[in-house]
Amino acid sequence: MKITQINARVLKGRPEKSVVFAAGRYPEFSAVLVTIETDEGIIGYGESIARSGGEATKEAVEKLFAPLLIGKDPEKIEGLYLFMVNQLRRFGHSAGIIIEAISGIDTALWDIAGKKANKPIRDLLYGAGRDELEVYASSVYIAKTEEMIAETKDQMAKGHTMIKLKSGHSKESGGKYADIEKIRAIREAVGDKVELGLDANSAYDAADAVWMAKRLEDLDICFFEEPVHPDNLDGYAAVRQHSSVPLAGGETVFLAYGFRKFLERGLLDVVQPDLARCGGITGARHAMVLTHAFGARFAPHTGFSGGISHLAALQIASAAPELYRLEYMFIDNPLREIFIGGYPTPANGKIKVPTAPGLGLELDLDLVDKYTVA
Repeated sequence: MKITQINARVLKGRPEKSVVFAAGRYPEFSAVLVTIETDEGIIGYGESIARSGGEATKEAVEKLFAPLLIGKDPEKIEGLYLFMVNQLRRFGHSAGIIIEAISGIDTALWDIAGKKANKPIRDLLYGAGRDELEVYASSVYIAKTEEMIAETKDQMAKGHTMIKLKSGHSKESGGKYADIEKIRAIREAVGDKVELGLDANSAYDAADAVWMAKRLEDLDICFFEEPVHPDNLDGYAAVRQHSSVPLAGGETVFLAYGFRKFLERGLLDVVQPDLARCGGITGARHAMVLTHAFGARFAPHTGFSGGISHLAALQIASAAPELYRLEYMFIDNPLREIFIGGYPTPANGKIKVPTAPGLGLELDLDLVDKYTVA
């Protein structure tokens, strides 16, 4: 089997309600859908993350990598992955759009392999093979206190036993004081019947992150995600030194080398690779093995990505040696619902893993066309 064509398209979709967190207000979701065709008629789909500027990622897929891969055997996935990474890494490209483009290509290759073998990707990974995964509900975004409490209770009523909250108020809206006040109010309102995680999206410097972490100890927070910028490993170390709250992160980390830096220093308790950014399924598999080796918890990130990335996360989570939880985004995201029959909905805090070949669900190409902008 040979690769005959590689294309990418930019997708954008607007939810009914935008979300607000430390990075600002997001009124729109975007993603880059990668399509790889073969001489046997098998088509694979992957996704590259694209918070903005998806056109640049599309160009990277089609202009940098497609010429290198056309004519090659798509089933030699690890070799092609290293070939792509090494081609660009020697020129200093070990992060950013380049690796995000590779992520989409890699996932599409795995989708082809699964369809060729008539198996879901999780079975090709020969891992745990879970049929059902525990999830945490994500996320209760920054809003008025009573709205955040109501949304947390609504997710509890739907059977979720772990829920992620957002923090990161701007200085003008109260900063860290508003953050801790709202988190405390939510904990008091819901009691101890639910686990609460907190995602700061790198809102704090090291001093404020330590200030927050010390106060979170009394609120029984199960993890503190991205307390500082992911480049600030010393900031993570400061929070680790002064607080017992478990630390989480990884959605903005690239390749195994990036995760190794955190794990070697013992800075992450919960490792959260995003498959549309970290290097696709191969990159997430490397992170999964490192996480297991260092005794941390594995919890793939899904976030604002589209449906292909969410499906890839389901497949890798199913195969992981040990799984903490998978992030389930309960917010409205039209780009996740691009499959015939829709994306799986959890029940009582658990989600079923699709078992059809490859990624497990069939794209609704009419919906894909609807959201295509480039």
